[in-house]
Amino acid sequence: MSLIVSVYTHEGIVMAADSRLTLNSKVLQGGQEREISFDFSNATYKLFCTKGNVGISTCGAADIKQRPIAGYIEAFANKSEERHVDIVAANLLKHFRGIKPDLNTLFHVGGYDQDDEQKLFVVSVASDQITQVNVAGDQGAKWNGETDVLSRILKASWISDESGKPSTQLPSYDIPWPFFSLQDAVDFAVFAMSATIGAIRFQNRIKTVGGPIDILVVKPDETIWVQQKELHGS
Repeated sequence: MSLIVSVYTHEGIVMAADSRLTLNSKVLQGGQEREISFDFSNATYKLFCTKGNVGISTCGAADIKQRPIAGYIEAFANKSEERHVDIVAANLLKHFRGIKPDLNTLFHVGGYDQDDEQKLFVVSVASDQITQVNVAGDQGAKWNGETDVLSRILKASWISDESGKPSTQLPSYDIPWPFFSLQDAVDFAVFAMSATIGAIRFQNRIKTVGGPIDILVVKPDETIWVQQKELHGS
């Protein structure tokens, strides 16, 4: 799995993704086959920018026929000169449905349409669906993948009684999305990714989110890489 976060403001869309690749493997223990998961790499690309300045991030299944999905997305992005986000989202869905219709992968696709209206879509390959997240004029955020840590922080929580049933609700505070500047959106994306990576690091669970955080800003007339991992030697 992964975590992808997209924050949309009037100034632009901030898109963020982690870099962890988790693999599943089958091993024999005590004569029985058991599936295990382990983190394999912290250098996986999950956030891309097309030639037409549309942002694409991905979470879910990370391979197609035992080849990293990143290469497929990068090839699509490098060929896509279309600048209208709704067309790019439709082309992306058609492209991956043609490769593997049951691919259990989600995409965030962010950019602007023919009328320069900001749009953020969630594209589900297996479900053959494109869903628009934002409403014109609104600000907010969408996250997919390993969302449990962020949900516990931002949504209402309860303390359980002795029987294990929720009994006391803890204070819950709204986030004033309408007042977010573009920098606030970047800061929230960093917080969301860092909090999840930090919590998962210490929890007794598979380390499915980790590594460097890539952040892309999509504006009406340009895209800006706030931070992006690079190839390097020792």
